[in-house]
Amino acid sequence: MHLECLMPRWGCLVQSSAGRVRVTSRSSSSFGDTQVMHSGGVFAAVRLLPGDELIAGLRCLQPDTGNEAMTVVTCAGRLRSANIGHADVNCGRLYEGRSEIVSLAGTMDRHHRHLHISNVDTEGEVFGAHLLPGSAVCTTAGIVALILPDLSFGRAPCDRSGFDERTITKRKAEA
Repeated sequence: MHLECLMPRWGCLVQSSAGRVRVTSRSSSSFGDTQVMHSGGVFAAVRLLPGDELIAGLRCLQPDTGNEAMTVVTCAGRLRSANIGHADVNCGRLYEGRSEIVSLAGTMDRHHRHLHISNVDTEGEVFGAHLLPGSAVCTTAGIVALILPDLSFGRAPCDRSGFDERTITKRKAEA
């Protein structure tokens, strides 16, 4: 079966055939000044052990690949402490006690990270926001990340938001 769907608002063509999905950019003009960059990717996985720090575990994937841009695809595991940064607060809040990771998503480069985490505690209450250093694994945490070898991430002031925001550039070929 072959399925094709044009999404003009986003300038994309989605094609499905034989269980494979491909998204092709038709045009970036409908995105206005939104930044759109394309890259191939390589999946990498890591299993963190009790006591490992979550962000440090993610960072161990980068030197091995020599790449700068990475996005977290999924994470399943448990934490014994979670250091979370909430919106418009200048410091983190350390949540002590076991919690289950419900989701972890975001982007990282060698110097910056923008990661969001959701956890559920033993009472079934969900909490989360920005993942900060100091979150320790309880049992294990399995993480799958996508390395984007053609891209580099950075941060720069954004006139629209008033904050330093993620920038995306094509990575220069090494000589």
